[in-house]
Amino acid sequence: MATRISAQYLIKRLLVSVVVIWAMMTLLFLLLKAMPGDMASLLLNPSLEASDIEALREQFGLNQPLHVQYIKWVSSYAVLDFGYSMRNAEPVVDIIARRLPRTLVLFGTAYLINLTVGVLLGIHFGWKRGGMQDKSGFTLGLTLYSVPFFWLAWILLLIFSYEGFGVAWFPAAHMTPAFESVFDAPGLVLGVLFHLFIPAASLAMVGWAGNMLVMRTSMQEVLGEEYIDMARAKGLAPTTVKYKHAARNALIPVATQAIVSIAFILDGSVIVESVFSWPGIGKMLVDSILNRNFPVAFASFFMLGALIVTLRFLTDIAYTYLDPRIKFGESR
Repeated sequence: MATRISAQYLIKRLLVSVVVIWAMMTLLFLLLKAMPGDMASLLLNPSLEASDIEALREQFGLNQPLHVQYIKWVSSYAVLDFGYSMRNAEPVVDIIARRLPRTLVLFGTAYLINLTVGVLLGIHFGWKRGGMQDKSGFTLGLTLYSVPFFWLAWILLLIFSYEGFGVAWFPAAHMTPAFESVFDAPGLVLGVLFHLFIPAASLAMVGWAGNMLVMRTSMQEVLGEEYIDMARAKGLAPTTVKYKHAARNALIPVATQAIVSIAFILDGSVIVESVFSWPGIGKMLVDSILNRNFPVAFASFFMLGALIVTLRFLTDIAYTYLDPRIKFGESR
């Protein structure tokens, strides 16, 4: 299939994404400079002499002009050089590389579940508009969409992990069995899945509702279009009309909602990781803020923001394959 996106449009969107990422770098730099004290002041103790304090400031480049510090900050972040942790002098990029896959396991599982379930149920409820299933699904989705992640996480913990109820079927914390450090491949996979159930369920039970509500509304709008009446007049099977003609064109708003839900579920992942002590980047972000480990905290914020910008750029490209009527960057 020939692309309907011009090179000029792609370059323009890419430049906009780069500008947004640069703005994030600048904002983080300004936040760092707006805080009382500086990086060296966090490491000071009464036994340090003036020469030691000056050596620390020189090591962090804090004695350089502000514009020089800003250029070094942007150039370092551009190549993912986030400096070192203030707790153990470990490179921040190594910490993120170790923690990020664990978050992707939790986030990716919940995201795929809520996107798949939400879209399929939205198609079904939109197709059955006005019926009992549609009204019941809308009410349930709206109710769950209003429930905070952490509240639902605690409820699931009480139901499935609290021994007082006699149903402690799943572990209440961590990613792997406690007090074990050596696993074979099947044991590791089963252990992670076992620990993943409640955290992923708490995210998916809330997240699917947003996709369902958008898909349901979009389906109801599409079903009133003339090309749907034409498809039915041709004698096409209801399933063909439902999925090939109606659902495909109704996916356009859902593509935008999918990007919004990424930020929504990432926010939920930070909370859920803290509740379940899941060793991912969300819990690391919370711990680094509480411990005033600013290199790790700022790098985590930047990586999450860059992920959203990148996915937003990819969404613009995906639009053209969801609806052939959309053409980007072409002269009229």
